[in-house]
Amino acid sequence: MLNNSRFAGLLRIPGFLPLAGATLMLGVAMSFTAPYLSLFGIERAGMTPFRLGIFMTAIATSGVIASTAAGRFSDATGKHRVLLLVSLGAATLGYLSLCVVRDYRLLLAVGIAFIGAGGCALSLVFSFSRAALPAADDAERTFASATLRTILSAAWVFGPAVGALVLAAAGFYGLFLFAAASFAACGAIVWRMREPRVDEHASQHLMPRPTARSVELDTADMAQHAGQQLTQAEVQPVNSPGHARAARGQRERVPEEVSSDGIMRAVVALTLIGLAANATMIVLPLYIVHGLNGTRLDVSIMLGLGAFMEIPMMLALGARASVLNKPRWLAACAIVHGVYFVAMSAAPGVNALIPMQILNAFVVAVTSCLGMTYVQDLMPATPGRATALFFNAARLGSILSGVLSGMLVQAFGYRGTFLFCGLLAVCALVLFAVRGEHYPKIARAARQFLRERTGR
Repeated sequence: MLNNSRFAGLLRIPGFLPLAGATLMLGVAMSFTAPYLSLFGIERAGMTPFRLGIFMTAIATSGVIASTAAGRFSDATGKHRVLLLVSLGAATLGYLSLCVVRDYRLLLAVGIAFIGAGGCALSLVFSFSRAALPAADDAERTFASATLRTILSAAWVFGPAVGALVLAAAGFYGLFLFAAASFAACGAIVWRMREPRVDEHASQHLMPRPTARSVELDTADMAQHAGQQLTQAEVQPVNSPGHARAARGQRERVPEEVSSDGIMRAVVALTLIGLAANATMIVLPLYIVHGLNGTRLDVSIMLGLGAFMEIPMMLALGARASVLNKPRWLAACAIVHGVYFVAMSAAPGVNALIPMQILNAFVVAVTSCLGMTYVQDLMPATPGRATALFFNAARLGSILSGVLSGMLVQAFGYRGTFLFCGLLAVCALVLFAVRGEHYPKIARAARQFLRERTGR
């Protein structure tokens, strides 16, 4: 259990409170705009589902490119604050533009140049925290990072509801204006904080400049949003005692020599889960409002309830991550994901969707807490490469989900899209649960079945 003295210690770290405020403002801004961006595309910009998919994919791709470039530049120069301010400025300009722009080509340009580039603020704020917050040791550094992530996650509990209220009162104009103001307020807080000198912390045993691996860890919150959040257990330094115990516990269940096929199956399975989760973030608001005749407040209830349930689940899983059988938990996560999508497609009304968000919260909690550490356990000698593989899978799922969700909605409707996402979850289950040596047998059995059915 956490005691109050640890939180009191955080408050004594210079700069922690303003950075916590900036993180909260950033989380609120993103949480109450992300759920309604797809509604804006359909209702105000007149996009077809396919064009909406292109728009969302362009934003995700721009965010990946910007985040990668910013991470490399900040590693090389140590200039985290400047990049963070540029990113927040881009987000501010992007949402101000959405207040007035309705032409599809201009919206694409705004999404790529401003909104996508502004998305890397989520990773940069944690890179800046590593450099700007002096910490006495690794434990305090880890706890500070985990606390900031908890603040970010908490923003998703009430952020969608705030967005729904602003949308009901002032429309999309007011929503995006409020978002721009929130990004600007975050930038104002960061502006008042100083950029630490590269050698400043070294002489005081304070926080080192982030490495390439730490930047990869900090980009975890970018996906998802849809819902990918890290706990304290996930962000432990590789050489910390907690990480060592987790690695020893998992190696008891994972062979020392893991084939590249086994690693690739895990990465592909996580990509499929991420693809389905991101498609849900895009399709769910449209399904509620246009498919089930719900309200925007219903959208906020769904997303807020899911985020609220994720927090205790993630804390519980993070506390026991070192003793859990990760492949079995991830396979169970895929089963729950499949059940969630089938139930969503069969829902008779909006009220039936509310309890189902607990299933989605379970999926987000398990993949966030255990997915990355499972890939690292499969590659114990190269944790940096393992981390990069995990987050590349999340990014790929985010990029693919935009176009795919638009095509599926246009071709099969909302319920058909959820069923297809359920099929992706079943594929992920097979990849998690079935060992590689069994695939040839399954393929031979399938071919034999088809020959008997077709008479060939």
